[in-house]
Amino acid sequence: MTASRPVCLVVTGGIACGKSTVCDLFRRWGAEIWDADEEAHALLAPGGAAIKKLIRTFGTRILASDGGIDRRRLGEIVFSDEQSLARLNAITHPAILRAGRRFAASIRRRRVPGATAIPLFFECGMRPGRTWPAVLCITATRDTMLRRLLARGHTEDQALARIASQWPVSEKAALSTDIIENDGPLADLETQALAVFTRHFGPPA
Repeated sequence: MTASRPVCLVVTGGIACGKSTVCDLFRRWGAEIWDADEEAHALLAPGGAAIKKLIRTFGTRILASDGGIDRRRLGEIVFSDEQSLARLNAITHPAILRAGRRFAASIRRRRVPGATAIPLFFECGMRPGRTWPAVLCITATRDTMLRRLLARGHTEDQALARIASQWPVSEKAALSTDIIENDGPLADLETQALAVFTRHFGPPA
């Protein structure tokens, strides 16, 4: 299966809105998926390229026992302070976006269905364009996001800080080419995701 016009779709949206679920569906239907969060984890894992810069910026308190970065401890620091979050993003975002662009170029060259999951696409100053002509925003209400984050084990304060650290989903949706609203059951999400997939890549094989 190939798209009539090569495209690498961006999947973005609010925290706990269902981006990973949509990407899992796309993968099941034949798309290749690249995940910015996985790239970020690699940068923070033992031997990761960002570790030295992060230690210089935040100190050894963020080091885990295995030599990588303690992401929970780092999260406690950056999600409670806008300047710390900005410093973290300045270290990690350029490398993440470079890897995403390489993946998108490969998708276009091979003319296969592909999607890049980039939660902070718009926060990074990116917009739909040549590299990513189509941007799918997954949205949910604030109450839905909060409920899902609480179910993941976050405290209410932690959950609200994470929601506040991103743009409002309404602003992201306004800049996107495609929108999925995910406040209902999984079946509704799958129906909407299939419509987007078919529009850009054709029906699943």
